[in-house]
Amino acid sequence: MPPTRKTTLKTPLKRIYNSASVPQKDCVFCKIVAGILPSYKVYEDSRHLAFLDINPFATGHTLVCPKKHGETLWDMDEHEIADVFKVASKVSMGVVYAMGADGFRIMQNNGEAANQAVAHIHVHVIPSKLEEKGKFSRLKLSEDEMARVADAIKSEIAGLP
Repeated sequence: MPPTRKTTLKTPLKRIYNSASVPQKDCVFCKIVAGILPSYKVYEDSRHLAFLDINPFATGHTLVCPKKHGETLWDMDEHEIADVFKVASKVSMGVVYAMGADGFRIMQNNGEAANQAVAHIHVHVIPSKLEEKGKFSRLKLSEDEMARVADAIKSEIAGLP
């Protein structure tokens, strides 16, 4: 459904194409939020969930998503957009400290053309180290490694205000 918020565009907002679109009941992230599918959770509040990406670009690569389903940024109002990025900022601190990173990327894709693989709005928090500068490829981590990383990030986030 197209967004209802007013824009200054001369033409109506178009629907973002996404072949990953599925009914909300079949959404992978909605199932993670509901506890139907497992995840390595690192943060949760009443409206958001953060968990490790199972195909990470770096150890500690975390996804932050609203619990409320929406496919793209256009499905959220300005306050919801601000809130998910506030959570991503907080999570980034835990990720950077837990992973001993020197920096981080915030990435948010909308639609298949932008490489959005899951049709549920989410923000990527990807830690970076200077010695890995310029490298950006997927990793394969064991379940034990994922659990250890999730615990380390959770611990760091718990110490934040």
